[in-house]
Amino acid sequence: MGEKLRDKINRHDFLKNVMVLLSGSSIALVIPVLIMPVLTRLFTPEDFGVWGTFFAIVGIFSVIANGRYELALLLPARDRKAFNMFAGSILIAFFLSLLLLFPALFFRSDISVMLDMPDLESLLWLVPLAVFTNGVIQACNYWHNRSKRFGVLSVGRIVQSSSTAVLNIGFGTASYFSGAMVIASIFGQILLSLYYLSRIRLKRLGRLVTWSQIGSVLKEYKEYPVKSGVGIFLNILKEQAPIFLLGFYFDVVIVGFYSLIIRLFNSPLSLVAGSLGQVYYQKAVEMKNNGRRVFPLYMKTTTRLFLGLVAPVIIVMLWGDNVFGYIFGNEWTEAGNILVIFTLYYAVRFVVSSQSSLLLVFKKLNIEVLFNAVALVLQVGALVIGGLRNDYYLSLYLMSITGTVIYALLGLYLWIYLKNMK
Repeated sequence: MGEKLRDKINRHDFLKNVMVLLSGSSIALVIPVLIMPVLTRLFTPEDFGVWGTFFAIVGIFSVIANGRYELALLLPARDRKAFNMFAGSILIAFFLSLLLLFPALFFRSDISVMLDMPDLESLLWLVPLAVFTNGVIQACNYWHNRSKRFGVLSVGRIVQSSSTAVLNIGFGTASYFSGAMVIASIFGQILLSLYYLSRIRLKRLGRLVTWSQIGSVLKEYKEYPVKSGVGIFLNILKEQAPIFLLGFYFDVVIVGFYSLIIRLFNSPLSLVAGSLGQVYYQKAVEMKNNGRRVFPLYMKTTTRLFLGLVAPVIIVMLWGDNVFGYIFGNEWTEAGNILVIFTLYYAVRFVVSSQSSLLLVFKKLNIEVLFNAVALVLQVGALVIGGLRNDYYLSLYLMSITGTVIYALLGLYLWIYLKNMK
């Protein structure tokens, strides 16, 4: 009787935490979606292409900004060890940003020429700042997750989304310039990082931090940068490769169309998946530590996510391309065709990636590395094949098909592993 009651309470806490995060995420997602028809009339596809390329560069370095130690923040039983890891992860982000400052200042012209985007040159010096603020955000995300302060995470996303939206519209209407969306996005990151830090008792916890403790805890959890770092770096290369290769083989306008899809659909789905994944990770670690099977949680979550996505996927695939030009302007009709191509892939990836943190929970980091390596090869191969044939539709279809298959296989692996686990 007591065990059943405990299970019921645990399920209630899990759902409550998910809803707290998703409520904030939903508001944070609705804001940019609502203003997007305005932005597509204030900014050109070329502007979106520059924005997408800038944050593709930032994204590659942001995933390793903390050395992946932020993922281990939930594991130590005592706050002393965890906060020393928190401090160490932010120090790693700071030193990485300093290293990036040199190429950002002295090679920005060469980089913009190589990417065939002249407007990018004046913005590249901001890459280190964007990477560092992302590092702070990532570390704070997992600290608040550890503390189960999901309301803070929820409010923070609204702060970032609303401030970015206001600045985008302000820049677009008052003083248009090509890098306006980049500046607005970075400002939103800065506000979010400051808000997250303000909600941590830094003075009290700061007394627990020593250089020797930081070194000791980073050494103890060194498998995270070694194994998880490789896997996630391959993953982000897979995600950002289309931005660079579409620009290389085709045109910045195509990059702009693709970037709009990322901003409207890919990024929001990733944010929701990340919100769910954070709570899921914390819950799975707790269940594992208590000797309970995670398979029922996996099956229930997968089923609910799948059923929730069936109707939206059908609607987008049938009518998405027809309404896209009407909502966002005739200049963006082609982006609707790209959305239809990627709809099924985004849906499958959302369901699986929401629970991919199980690879970390059960220390299957080698599987994560293998998955991301294969996915990267398939995605790059798809882009190169289409690029050599000068057919970007071929590239996009091959990307969508291979991506759908590889994520479905990862989901199947998790199902088999968890089902057979005693």
